[in-house]
Amino acid sequence: MSNKPYSLHTINHEMRDIREQMSFSQSALGKALGRTQKQISEIENGLVDPTPELAIKWFTALGAFEHVDLVHYIYDLHPLAAAPVDPRLNEDLDRAILNLKKQIKHALDSIEKIEDWISDLRPGRVTEVPMNEFKEIYDLGPGMRTTLYALNREFGINLRSLSDDWTRKSLSTRVAMPRYEERKLVNI
Repeated sequence: MSNKPYSLHTINHEMRDIREQMSFSQSALGKALGRTQKQISEIENGLVDPTPELAIKWFTALGAFEHVDLVHYIYDLHPLAAAPVDPRLNEDLDRAILNLKKQIKHALDSIEKIEDWISDLRPGRVTEVPMNEFKEIYDLGPGMRTTLYALNREFGINLRSLSDDWTRKSLSTRVAMPRYEERKLVNI
């Protein structure tokens, strides 16, 4: 077992805590998820382990999008999944924007340092990769997501609709990876 700050052993507590914070009863959440109150109780009490899909549906139904990121992290669903930014740090959009702005400045400084590192690379010369600089760039992902989550919390912006609109725009301008049907098979 890896040494992670969150684990499968505590996800049921997170699920219960968020449900209670959002003032949902077990019955109401069960109805939203197509489950019974008893099934919700069994999950919250650790008698049944939730699947990643159920945990994602659970947190999505409650609007706890940072916790969807947490599911990706706990279940190792993506190699770049990380523990999400605590939503209390970005309760409102102003704080989220200030945090993101600070992260962007750090990332820009790090990009300059990485460019210097790359320009100093020489064949046969062993050099250490500046991982702290890459971490600053990596931190932009969670910072950007939590800013959009704050936008959803404060202004009710539908993140799925927003994402779909941006994806359509990216596809039409050929910035996004083409859909499977659009890819052409090449005979070799």
